[in-house]
Amino acid sequence: MHKYLWILIGMLGVSVYAQHNVQGKVSDEFLEPLPNIAVSINEHTTQTDEQGNFSLNNLPEGNLKLTVHSEQVLIYQTEVKIPTVTFVNIVLPSESEELEEMIIHTTHAKTYNETVVSNRNIIENYAGSLASSLKNVAGVQSSDIGSGNSKPIIRGLGLNRVAVSENGIKQEGQQWGADHGLEMDALQTEKVEIIKGVGAIAYGGDAIGGVIQIQNDSIPAKDGFSGSVLMHGQTVNEGFGLSATSAFRKNNHFLKAKFSVQDYADFKIPTDQIRYLNTYIPVDNNRLKNTAGNEKSAYLQGVFFNDNFKNILSLSFVGSKIGFFPGAHGIPSVDSARQDGNFRDVDFPFQKVNHFKVINQSEWKKDAHTWFLNIGVQHNHRQEWSEFHTHYGNQPRPTNQPDLELDFRLTTADIQAKVAIEQGIYHQTEIGLQHNYQVNRVGGYSFLLPEYDRSNVGIFAQHHWDVTQKWQIDAGWRLDYTQMDIAPYFDEVLYEYFTQRGSADATDLAQRSTAIDQSYLQQNFALGTRYRFDDDWSARATFSTNFRTPTAIELSANGIHHGAFRHEKGNPNLSPEKGFSSEIGISFEKNDWSIDWNPYVYYFRNYIYLKPSGQFSPLPHGGQTYTYDESKALLYGFEFVAKKRFDNWLVQGTFEYLNNRQIVNGKIDYPLPFTPPINAYGSVEYVFGDLKSFRNTTVQASFRWANEQSQIARNEEITPGYTTFGLLFKTRISLKNFCPDIQLRVDNLLNTKYYNHASFYRAVEIPELGRNIQLIIKIPFS
Repeated sequence: MHKYLWILIGMLGVSVYAQHNVQGKVSDEFLEPLPNIAVSINEHTTQTDEQGNFSLNNLPEGNLKLTVHSEQVLIYQTEVKIPTVTFVNIVLPSESEELEEMIIHTTHAKTYNETVVSNRNIIENYAGSLASSLKNVAGVQSSDIGSGNSKPIIRGLGLNRVAVSENGIKQEGQQWGADHGLEMDALQTEKVEIIKGVGAIAYGGDAIGGVIQIQNDSIPAKDGFSGSVLMHGQTVNEGFGLSATSAFRKNNHFLKAKFSVQDYADFKIPTDQIRYLNTYIPVDNNRLKNTAGNEKSAYLQGVFFNDNFKNILSLSFVGSKIGFFPGAHGIPSVDSARQDGNFRDVDFPFQKVNHFKVINQSEWKKDAHTWFLNIGVQHNHRQEWSEFHTHYGNQPRPTNQPDLELDFRLTTADIQAKVAIEQGIYHQTEIGLQHNYQVNRVGGYSFLLPEYDRSNVGIFAQHHWDVTQKWQIDAGWRLDYTQMDIAPYFDEVLYEYFTQRGSADATDLAQRSTAIDQSYLQQNFALGTRYRFDDDWSARATFSTNFRTPTAIELSANGIHHGAFRHEKGNPNLSPEKGFSSEIGISFEKNDWSIDWNPYVYYFRNYIYLKPSGQFSPLPHGGQTYTYDESKALLYGFEFVAKKRFDNWLVQGTFEYLNNRQIVNGKIDYPLPFTPPINAYGSVEYVFGDLKSFRNTTVQASFRWANEQSQIARNEEITPGYTTFGLLFKTRISLKNFCPDIQLRVDNLLNTKYYNHASFYRAVEIPELGRNIQLIIKIPFS
């Protein structure tokens, strides 16, 4: 009797131990459900239903293998952690698109605010550059520089407060400049992960606002040759471009190659004149002169991998040449703004940027340890060309490259080592060491930024704890040591100019920068938690300290920056930026509903910003001097995102509220510069499904609304509110082995005249682009 009782107890114990369930959904790249797909975890197998849903019950604890089969052919496999993972969303590409990485999303590990954007989403929202193509993501805006260049802004924070990385290595360029774009090829980007608010632990102080992680290291699921060719054209600047990708996999080896080219003319704006410094400047034929440009990029990647080791070597090059509107470059000039009849030439002034990068990623797995080693070297060469001119008459014309106004050459070397340790089922620890070394050299007949060397060493540790199946906790710590060495610069020509005029301050004024040898030691902490109340509701919260060391431009700039329309002067007495940030996220997902609400707050004890000094520049034609200063600041707001699917209909919308202000004498005072206004975006989409040779034909209508931005910093202009509309049509034509994707989109449908408060050209009253009709054709092959 006792024997059978113990057997029964043992069986009950096994039953209790194994009561872990996993649900999920399998979809294609259009997010259409895939029925009758076999999904297995260990020996447990089931089929997806008509909606692509599946459920597997009575699973044991542990790291278990999940496989997906179609017609008895293995098409995907991964590892899931039970009981941590409760829902799995699997997105499978078509056979003709094997370069697009199959994405598996689990809902357990993220205590922070993350949004994943696929290559298909980027193409669907392509707006000439990567940052502007991400504007539909809640909390993300872009500072646009014409029609083909932009830089990202997250919650009103940009420049050196948003980190952009590719394959784990942070992109390093002259990102301090409002007129400097992001040297990334949007159309060749495979996947983007946007993390808002808590990036400083893994990426350091340059990630206070967030991190944009670009993943270009996907590996096709099967052996063979595959690729695609993408062609695009648009009317607003008569632009056209070609982007091609090819890949070959053989067993454990993989080779990938990409290249892109595009060329565009002067862009069109819905006005025939602009006003800059009380001067009315004509815009002939509604085309802004000398805003044409061209871009090119190339990418080569080689991969070797097996069950325990993976090595990826990537080489990339991005180059561009883009004109600046001459009517607002320096003193306003009506004659220089007149069209010369050639809309495609790039004349003075213009910028030329070349960015070369080499990244090697290595990953080893041994038992519960996974080791990572990333090494990167990149060289950013930025030039600003303008026909030689001088603000003081005694400056001689250079004999070599006489029209090169500013020349910046930044070389950066990175090495990152990290180990991830699985401590049973419920704990994972990461420990990392990073070293970043920069050398910046300058040239040109003008002076703005001195030469400098910068070194940063960071140590960090992060721990993830699955307290229960519903509750997760993340904690992190980081220590950074930064050494900044800035070279002095004495301007002999400027000294002679002031001496000839009898200035008693000639020596001080000619000392454009002083030697700075400064070190900074700072640490950061972060804590996050997530709790799932039931199948529908979940909440998360994060808290982190923030710091950022001042940059060379903030410490030592001293010159007329035509690209920013002012004389900028650094402040060598700046302290590291310090503060904290906190965020709450509440999510609801049920049936076809998805709702997210994310309030946040940032507090800075000494926010570094550029403010008008109230004093005229000592340089002729310099206008008012803007100096870098620091102040307490409070940034707060929220993002609201809602989606609802009705059969073939999809309705979605985002709303963003933000308020970024200084705190002076204990009172909330002036707003911070370049703060985006309250804004919203919405779209209604209908999918027709399969119509003969047309697959997943979709039409979409959208709008973008922005409130008047009257909360402005000193010397900023109030930006009127606006509403714009857009249309989208896309389909796939299926003709045996020829399956092109076709997309036709119209932006600013009504040709509305409006301004982007954060745009580079806003300061000179230049509105955003007019109506734009864009055609994209993508042809996959294998």
